[in-house]
Amino acid sequence: MARSEGKKTVPPGEAPRVIDQGSVWILVAAPSIWAAHFLLSYWVAAIWCAKLGRGTALAEPRWIIAALGALCIAVIAGLAALAIRRYGGVFVIFEEITESSERARDKFIGHVALLLCVLSAVAILFTVIPGMVLGQC
Repeated sequence: MARSEGKKTVPPGEAPRVIDQGSVWILVAAPSIWAAHFLLSYWVAAIWCAKLGRGTALAEPRWIIAALGALCIAVIAGLAALAIRRYGGVFVIFEEITESSERARDKFIGHVALLLCVLSAVAILFTVIPGMVLGQC
């Protein structure tokens, strides 16, 4: 890989901090998108049911929640692609990163970001499923 050839090993304690590299946003973006989808979904359903009353069909909110879910999963897929491309993230559950270098730190960020993207996408699916199953308020 051409990217790893340019990286040099940095002794522990002298490596730049993750926050200083500006890469923390990729770690919090996917869970933040999931949280926003969760809140928007429940707000849409709650407002719909509060305005129209008990026993009202949930056809329109169902598609709003599904469309929001599809949009959020697409954005999370983009974040996952970024984690793979920029940070070299791989979907391996028990990956061992033992060296203290800038490349190992990037790989760790990519690995964690990729796992958070997968977890957030699954959480969004589990938020959409009740909206698809429930028929009325």
